[in-house]
Amino acid sequence: MLQDHYPEQQAKVEYKCTKWTHPKYESHWSTEAHITRWNEFTSSRVVELIHSSLADRFSKHASISDAAHQALLAYHGKHYKDRKNDKQKYLPRRPPGTLQCVMADPYLEQNEQLKEMAMTIQVMHQKLEDSQLELTEVRQDYEEALEEIDE
Repeated sequence: MLQDHYPEQQAKVEYKCTKWTHPKYESHWSTEAHITRWNEFTSSRVVELIHSSLADRFSKHASISDAAHQALLAYHGKHYKDRKNDKQKYLPRRPPGTLQCVMADPYLEQNEQLKEMAMTIQVMHQKLEDSQLELTEVRQDYEEALEEIDE
């Protein structure tokens, strides 16, 4: 998706997935998305950003999806100045140096269809973030409960 939204960046994504196993606990996955770009000076790819899945997940696919989503939010935030006047301006983004996602205000949008889509994206994104936070909390509670059982 980064290549579709930012072809000029020549970004590549490499996922580093780790499966965590323990004889007494359920196995789970964590993933890091390593975003690289071409460096003309060194004639090689360099790591630009690393993003992690927010919560450990029971499936590799879900963990990769989470890390990819975090990378896309950060990339939109990093390049927002270049995109604030095109069709991507209403996509959620995380500005550099922040943990909170933001979105452009669609209420002044003249195109009613685009306005409705942007408002829908806002609601869906907020629900996704709420679910991810809840998942992280449930996962932590689960780990704590398993530790208590072992004691």
